[in-house]
Amino acid sequence: MKKRWIGYAAWLLLAAGLYFFENNTGTRVILLCSLLLPFIPPLRAAFFSPDRPVKEEAAVSLTVGTFDRAETEETGDIRPYIPGDPVRRIHWKLSAKKDELLIRETAAGTEKAEKQTSVPRDSRQRKPGKRAAAFFAAGILLCVILLLLIPEARRGAQELCNRLFTASEAVNRYTYSRFAVPEGQGILPAAILLMCALALLTGMALALRSRVTAFIIIAGCTLFQAYFGLAFPPWINIPLYSLFAVWMLRRPVRRKDLTVCGVFILLVTLSVAVFLPGVDAATETASEQVRDRLSQFTEQITGTVAEVPAGETETRHLHTRSLENGDGEAETGQEFRLVTEEEEQISMPHWVNWLKAVLLLILSALLVILPFVPFLLLNKRKRKAAENRKAFESENTGMAIQAIFRQVILWFEAVNAGAGNLLFRNWAAILPEDLPEGYADRFARCAADCEEALYSNHPMPEQKRRSAMELLKETETALWKRSSRRQRFYLKYWMCLAE
Repeated sequence: MKKRWIGYAAWLLLAAGLYFFENNTGTRVILLCSLLLPFIPPLRAAFFSPDRPVKEEAAVSLTVGTFDRAETEETGDIRPYIPGDPVRRIHWKLSAKKDELLIRETAAGTEKAEKQTSVPRDSRQRKPGKRAAAFFAAGILLCVILLLLIPEARRGAQELCNRLFTASEAVNRYTYSRFAVPEGQGILPAAILLMCALALLTGMALALRSRVTAFIIIAGCTLFQAYFGLAFPPWINIPLYSLFAVWMLRRPVRRKDLTVCGVFILLVTLSVAVFLPGVDAATETASEQVRDRLSQFTEQITGTVAEVPAGETETRHLHTRSLENGDGEAETGQEFRLVTEEEEQISMPHWVNWLKAVLLLILSALLVILPFVPFLLLNKRKRKAAENRKAFESENTGMAIQAIFRQVILWFEAVNAGAGNLLFRNWAAILPEDLPEGYADRFARCAADCEEALYSNHPMPEQKRRSAMELLKETETALWKRSSRRQRFYLKYWMCLAE
């Protein structure tokens, strides 16, 4: 979950940088979609929830079915359940008839069969992905090597860069140093190799089902547009980043998630096209100023700052004094004199500039990440609450009853209606009076069941689990109705008790 939010923060930083340096309708749509994403519950669940392990579940269910058939075919003795026995050996049908847990004794070879069958994934399922990744990586490396070693391809790549420089200078105030290439140099070999490398990189992302590879591709597109000042048209940029968003969805991708995501992007696109189209002048001016400062900063680091023209001088007043021993008075040893010297170029040490850059990057990252810290905390607490609720369905009925009763106690403590350090069986006498009729008796019985499950070794009947669940639902309804708005907000978003 944390990795998803860190990835989203990096994604949002890319979207903000793209809009700042190349603000237009398309980049504005991308930024707004990225900003609004966590505030829409269906999209937040589709993007930040963990993937559904469909294949693993299918494998586990297949394994369980195999064991059921194996154990059914084998004959063995039936005996009562003893704590510590494997759950898989419980004879559920017979246990339901007898109203107690019964175990079927199986042959000694069952354990060996279990080890052989219970492996949900074998190594052969991973090898194709690794082989495909190695194949695509080798193809990309081969394209780069050919681009550098073949003279015609290398000159074509240089000519392609020159054309990009020309296109950038046509719409921006940039100045580039051109590569020295023959006049009329073609770019076809270089373009083919570059397209092959890009196709292989996309294939690697598809083969590995890797979000990191897809993020590298989209980051390259973003940096390309920001560096050269050549923004793709909206009809290219919006679908490109939309495909990346679809790739980041929780897997397997459901049709509902695709529909919600598509409608959301379409609505934002239409709203921006109607109300905020085109280029924002203030943002464009700020972008140009930042570009100029970055250019000066780069020149300072590389040591290419223009020298001060000769003839620029400054006049300094030099006043020297000497101290005589004895009276301690300061007397003028030399009168004022005018000295004309050439102005010296004074610059900060390079490490200071690097330190500023690092601090600015850290500050930018904090500004992007801090607004989403509450969502991280909320998701963490929700995940913990979901784990607590998962224990309600535990195969061990005693543990399930304990988990359910703990949830009841949490509700009372969250609304300040608990009895403090008293024993839970004594709470029934001092519970609030506005609870449903007979609630105190049901609470006392559930507390007794919880103590029995905690201190005894015999299995608890399923009926007591159902009674505990009914008490929990009754508690949730009653305490929610008597809570104020502030308490309801606390119950839902901090304690994560109300779903």
